[in-house]
Amino acid sequence: MPDLRNCPICGKVFVKINRNLCPECIEKEEKEFELVRKYLKDNPGASVEEIAEITDVEKKKILRWMREGRVDVSYSGGGGELTCKRCGTPISLGNLCSNCIKLLSGQIKSASTPIPPTAAPENRARDDKKRRMFVAGRLKNED
Repeated sequence: MPDLRNCPICGKVFVKINRNLCPECIEKEEKEFELVRKYLKDNPGASVEEIAEITDVEKKKILRWMREGRVDVSYSGGGGELTCKRCGTPISLGNLCSNCIKLLSGQIKSASTPIPPTAAPENRARDDKKRRMFVAGRLKNED
């Protein structure tokens, strides 16, 4: 059954496929994105406030595109609106700063390494033999 939703921007009913916007609002947002991208290409040192003011695109949208990695805005204009979600350090795109990425990837690597066995290998092999069921030996004993 199709997933019917109301567009949060215009209120129209639409079938949600991959984004929570109707096709018309997606098209409008993509035009705004292209406008911002073109402005940044011509003005690489622009701040978020400057981009929002000149292109007439909401600051919230520009920040969302920065988090998604679609737009890279430098903070030479005194910005700093986008911060690391873990430590709060100002970043230019994404969700985490480079230090937090390194720290978290190190923690993931250490968590994924196998735990060394506690018993010596020869003791473990002997214990495995004790736990096994030897059917042939039992059948011989029953005869």
